[in-house]
Amino acid sequence: MSNQPVAIVTAASKGIGAACARRLAEDGFRVALMSRSPAIKDIADELGGLAIEGDMMKADDIERFIAATVDHYGRLDVAALSAGHLPRGPLLDLTDEDWRNGLDMVLLSVMRIARAAVPAMRACGAEGSIVCISGAAAREVMDDFPISTVLRSGLTALVRMAARQWAPDIRVNSVLPGFVDSYDVSSEILATIPAGKVATTRQIADIVAYLCSRASSYVTGESICADGGMTTAIR
Repeated sequence: MSNQPVAIVTAASKGIGAACARRLAEDGFRVALMSRSPAIKDIADELGGLAIEGDMMKADDIERFIAATVDHYGRLDVAALSAGHLPRGPLLDLTDEDWRNGLDMVLLSVMRIARAAVPAMRACGAEGSIVCISGAAAREVMDDFPISTVLRSGLTALVRMAARQWAPDIRVNSVLPGFVDSYDVSSEILATIPAGKVATTRQIADIVAYLCSRASSYVTGESICADGGMTTAIR
């Protein structure tokens, strides 16, 4: 078994997930990537990695992904967990299905992956790191993003709890991006960001890479907000 570390990245076919895959590969990680999109194969080919088409909202796909990673590389060290966008709109316009899908994507997916990934990390003696890509809505109430506000706040609590329960060999942290250049942002929203611009996906990936590295070996249970100063909550 090679000692070269291995990272899994979800939702890695584009946006923040793809940026994380590229950044971790630059840092010397061998990567295994999952997405529902067939485009995941192109990213994996670019990075010399493993591509698995699958849905992080399906337990069978997650188990298949982790098993394929360990079978292919012989170990697992890091999990960078990105996800898609959540439904938005006024509270009364959101359906039960919207909320269930959000719960599946934001919280249950993390636990599905952890149930398979944490034992795999421990089995190879890794000092594991799990990094969840959350969102700045976890910091304060954002009326336009109710599902994100509620469920990502819950993810912050889950990260803190998991960090305590899985210590000392597994660290768990999250990154809370504000608006990112992987989608269009209106001039009205841009005007609310003190930094005067949105983040690049690379900037978010740099934070994820830090949390996956030995440089952050004493950091666990934390949620790092990268929103250009947009949120006003005292942290």
